[in-house]
Amino acid sequence: MWRSNVLRLRNCSSTAITSHGVKIRWYSSEKSLPVTEKEFESALAKVFKWKWDESKTPLGFAISGGVDSMALAALYTQAQSNLDSLPKAHGFIVDHRVRPESTEEAEWVAQQLRSKLGMEATVLPLTWPEDFDPNDLKRFETEARTLRYQALGRACRNMKITSLMVAHHGDDQAETVLMRLANNRLRSGLQAMQSVEWIPECEGLYGIHHSGKSQRPNPSLNIPFPIEQGGIQILRPLLGFEKARLIATCEEKGVVWAEDKTNQIQTLTSRNAIRHIYKNHKLPEALSIRSLVDVSLKMQERIKWHRIYAYKKLFDQCLIKLDIQTGSLLVRFPPFSSLLPRPIETQTDKIQAKNTAYCLIERVAELVTPKSKAPLGQLAATVDRIYPEFVNLEDGEAGHWEVIRRGNYCVWHVWWRSWDKPSPFTDHAEEGLDPSLPHPREWLLTRQPLDAGEREIRANKIVYPPSLQPSASRERPTYQLFDGRFWIKIRNLTSDTLVLRIFTKVDFRHFPTFREEKDKVQEVDGGLRPHRFIAAAFDLLKPVDVRFTLPAVFRKDSTTGNETLIGFPTLDVRMNGFGPPEGVCEWSVRYKKIDLGGCEAGDIIVPGSSRKDITAEERRQRLSREGVVRVQTKNIRFVGTGAEERNEMFTGYKRMSTSHTDGRDRRRRDKGVVKSTSSEIEGGEADGLSFLEEESDKQGKKGK
Repeated sequence: MWRSNVLRLRNCSSTAITSHGVKIRWYSSEKSLPVTEKEFESALAKVFKWKWDESKTPLGFAISGGVDSMALAALYTQAQSNLDSLPKAHGFIVDHRVRPESTEEAEWVAQQLRSKLGMEATVLPLTWPEDFDPNDLKRFETEARTLRYQALGRACRNMKITSLMVAHHGDDQAETVLMRLANNRLRSGLQAMQSVEWIPECEGLYGIHHSGKSQRPNPSLNIPFPIEQGGIQILRPLLGFEKARLIATCEEKGVVWAEDKTNQIQTLTSRNAIRHIYKNHKLPEALSIRSLVDVSLKMQERIKWHRIYAYKKLFDQCLIKLDIQTGSLLVRFPPFSSLLPRPIETQTDKIQAKNTAYCLIERVAELVTPKSKAPLGQLAATVDRIYPEFVNLEDGEAGHWEVIRRGNYCVWHVWWRSWDKPSPFTDHAEEGLDPSLPHPREWLLTRQPLDAGEREIRANKIVYPPSLQPSASRERPTYQLFDGRFWIKIRNLTSDTLVLRIFTKVDFRHFPTFREEKDKVQEVDGGLRPHRFIAAAFDLLKPVDVRFTLPAVFRKDSTTGNETLIGFPTLDVRMNGFGPPEGVCEWSVRYKKIDLGGCEAGDIIVPGSSRKDITAEERRQRLSREGVVRVQTKNIRFVGTGAEERNEMFTGYKRMSTSHTDGRDRRRRDKGVVKSTSSEIEGGEADGLSFLEEESDKQGKKGK
């Protein structure tokens, strides 16, 4: 049935003959034995914890048809016969559709799985971009990897599979270590592949990348909206076995495999070049497959200790207030002495403590950063800012903390600001610190302000086309990852285009200026401003610059092209009210998946600004406009019902105090409105409550 030129099949030992007639065993200089049942079951137990469950979904397998994946399928089939509790296996074969015979090869592999190993199988054909050039070899490898993992991820999601087995083995691991050595990627880079990690190349795909499993409803948590959970993991049980042993395994079990001819092209990829070297040359023992695999294992163990200590012990010691409505947090890091379980005395102790500190800082920043991969060097350079004890200052150099911190900075798309205000945390456990002064290890972390280029990328500007179909036939919307921080689902119910993007200063044009409000105060809804709830929500946000990191929904008229502001999904506020406007759109928000360690969500996440809080603030502003409440912008404190509670909330960063108004305020009040004067701005924060009046003042100055 299968044409002889379609596949190069092998069911015998792989050897090569050099030009000198000397036989060299492929990938191994020692006699290779098959992987035993006990060895595989032990390796499987390290990456996959299973228990009997009749309703359990299958375990996915990425099968290429090569000796590695066919050996994995054969070993798992054998393990199933010994362990009834193992879930069913489902093989996925990716059809790259680049060569004419590609589809037939994929179907052959699927038939082998079904007929020889009793494994269900599905062929996944790839769809290449229109501008794809198969002759561009470098781009081909990159595109193929991305499309392959995304196809596998979607297939797993559709079948509700959460774990995918892949057949990377010891030779692959050694090749990876050698490539990283060649590229000077040392230290943590020498970990190479992990036996368990999240599926790559799928960021932003809902139900695949850190998402798909909603948080269980729990009203007692008192958080603004759910946190995403779930995701698909990659499992690599064969990293401890050399390829020669997998070949021996297939030979023993009579399993036929196919060989990809492109793997023999030495110059196609760096990995192919390294494979050619291993195949045809005798390398020093230090560069042998076994030695390089040992290097990766030792580095993994070394970093694993620091991560476990930082994640399990130190993270739980951090005092954190996380606002998921704005994606910002206030944190107090634990004392320097806690970075190791022993006194930090020697230089070696300091090096190990610094490694732990890096892991902790990375762990905290993950809560708010829009990016998934940390810039190791840049983030490591910030350790001294938080723990100046690592820096050896010259004798007589005063102001230890002040010399090192040097103000605010941006790393990993996070704006790090030292917190120089009274602490919201009551515990000052660190010795040698004056509790009456700002705590030197407290930091405010917010999303770094976006530049013009960032605001235009697809992840930060999502377009929802007009809804031209009846409601019954409309395509069901799905969650999309916005700015790497929020999963937002929007259904467009209009004949216009909706756009979800970051709110900017230019967007203040959608609000009336102070003078316009003053002139038209009685023209809309008896004096009720359509933007009043948004204005109130903005005034509850501290620092004020976080408003320029919020996702906002805009409506673009299909006829005129004019744009109008709809609302802010994470604040659940819109023009003239709360929630999405009826007949315009529907929205639902979830925060990105985060690891809270041993803490409950309610222990770290603050309630944020609720509808009750925003309504109370709107009422306060309205009464202020009517002259009932006297306001002085410098050192303002919220007044009225629930004021004390709101002042203690995380959203109220700025501490405020009540003061009396002067005669000028009285005169303004008599005219029917109290205008807040401009406030001092320090480090991007403003004391004033009314953002509209601040903006109108700026516009007025420009007009003079």
